[in-house]
Amino acid sequence: MMRTLKLCDGRSMPQIGFGTAAIGEFQQDNEFVKDTVLKAIEMGYRHIDTAALYGNERSVGQAIAESGIPRKEFFVTTKVWDTQQGHENTLQAMEESLNRLNMDYVDLYLVHWPYPEKTQATWQAMEQLHREGRARSLGLSNFRKSDIQQLMGFAEIKPVYNQLELHPYLTQKALVEYCESKGMVVSCWSPLGSGSWSGVDNSEKPISDPVITKLAEKYGVSAGQIILAWDLQQGRIVIPKAESEKHMKGNLNYGFTLTDEELTAIDNLNKNHRFGDDPDTATESNLSRPVPN
Repeated sequence: MMRTLKLCDGRSMPQIGFGTAAIGEFQQDNEFVKDTVLKAIEMGYRHIDTAALYGNERSVGQAIAESGIPRKEFFVTTKVWDTQQGHENTLQAMEESLNRLNMDYVDLYLVHWPYPEKTQATWQAMEQLHREGRARSLGLSNFRKSDIQQLMGFAEIKPVYNQLELHPYLTQKALVEYCESKGMVVSCWSPLGSGSWSGVDNSEKPISDPVITKLAEKYGVSAGQIILAWDLQQGRIVIPKAESEKHMKGNLNYGFTLTDEELTAIDNLNKNHRFGDDPDTATESNLSRPVPN
């Protein structure tokens, strides 16, 4: 049975999702991507995370349609990109995402990155989409405390979720606590440290840290499973990407529980080290990266 978390708007979502950023390669949208997502669905994943910028919404939608499982059994997340922000642009972005997904609605619609000059117009468009039933829940991604404070000043519908780069080398503890104090579930992108897209050698990632590898040896599981358990036991959403059946299965299966002392030991690995972009500086480069057709 897939474990779920309750959102502050009363809806529930699976705690373990399937991340789709850069399946194969970034913005790849073909049979390989569709077949990979289908394989994940066959393994039991029902929470699928995509985004307009990933360029693979068509393949995600095709996989869900071809699975033969009713749409209502899935929890699908997509995101509005920086170049799509603003009121009318956001409405158009959702129309395009739904067309690519071949769906009438998404379960969760996120602002992919903070763009403070556009936040109010973007959020108000998202609230309209929510009222129309095209976005069942609304949330954020990569939002800092200051961005959340800005949004809370005008939001009529509160965000239920903030998706952050979060792993043992970047725990963002103060931000996590702030999000939770505002009723938001925290989700972790690149929960194992970073994907192949980053070019970072495995030896530099948390999966190779001695604290993690010793715990993996103790419990007879992979280093990745230790990190995911660290998140799950603390009430966070995880959306690891995987392309092999072995990793897909491993990311779903847990037969152990970390002790409080072990959770703290992993917390203490924090180095405030980012593998991905920094929301303090990301907007300018994001605006130079358009969403593919």
